[in-house]
Amino acid sequence: MSDKPWKQFERWVAERLGGRRFWANSGETIDTEGPIFVAQCKLVRQLSLEQLTALAMTAHEQGKKKDKVGIVIVKLSGHRGNLRRPALFVLHEDAWMELHGPAARERETNANQANI
Repeated sequence: MSDKPWKQFERWVAERLGGRRFWANSGETIDTEGPIFVAQCKLVRQLSLEQLTALAMTAHEQGKKKDKVGIVIVKLSGHRGNLRRPALFVLHEDAWMELHGPAARERETNANQANI
């Protein structure tokens, strides 16, 4: 069994999310899952903004089903030489607001007041 680059990438993502990778025909619709995030992992030569948007919307829905944040982690493959391309962690705007928006600030305020 070969260790394809996309499998390596999925394991790398799972490690960063503090979770695990699901094998391709496990029945899961996500590639990796951690305690906070579920993720679609894409190692691609190119990906349009339209495709990325669709992936982010799907990941968001998948995350909501598990009461987690759905994200897409995408990285360009096929780099040459020493050019190291970073992985991009992309999430739906609603997920961003859930994590960092007014509701998140209100939760922090209430938690801080409870600790006083």
